[in-house]
Amino acid sequence: MDFRLLGEGFVFLSTVAYAFSSVYFKRFSRTSDAFLLSGYQFLAGGLIMSLAGLLAGGRVTGFTGKSVLLLVYMALISAVAYTLWGILLSYNPISRVAVFGFMNPVIGVILSALLLKEGEQALGVRSAAALALVCIGIWIVNGEKKEGETA
Repeated sequence: MDFRLLGEGFVFLSTVAYAFSSVYFKRFSRTSDAFLLSGYQFLAGGLIMSLAGLLAGGRVTGFTGKSVLLLVYMALISAVAYTLWGILLSYNPISRVAVFGFMNPVIGVILSALLLKEGEQALGVRSAAALALVCIGIWIVNGEKKEGETA
């Protein structure tokens, strides 16, 4: 039972930042286009991280054609996914959309099993139970509410 700021602390701070970004994205998407909001967030975040990296002494070197294509591919994946996420947030309650974020580790485990050949380890009983619990949670949150029932 150990807690380190550089480990679990940053995971916690990331979760808090994600919660705030969801709330603010929902609020601002009422009056602004979700696509533009995503673009502004990526631009601001990229500039801040690039500046922080440069000030800390980091340098980017050794680009090849393949590495540039891979970088563009990953940027497009992130941009499309985050933009779709923002569009979902602009039209739906945060509580109904945010619960799907719990699928990220589930999909990560499945992809690691398929791509990294970790099938026996990744797709064991514990992982299957976790997948079932996540799916049940999503079903409960997004299930139909009966008349007079509160969320």
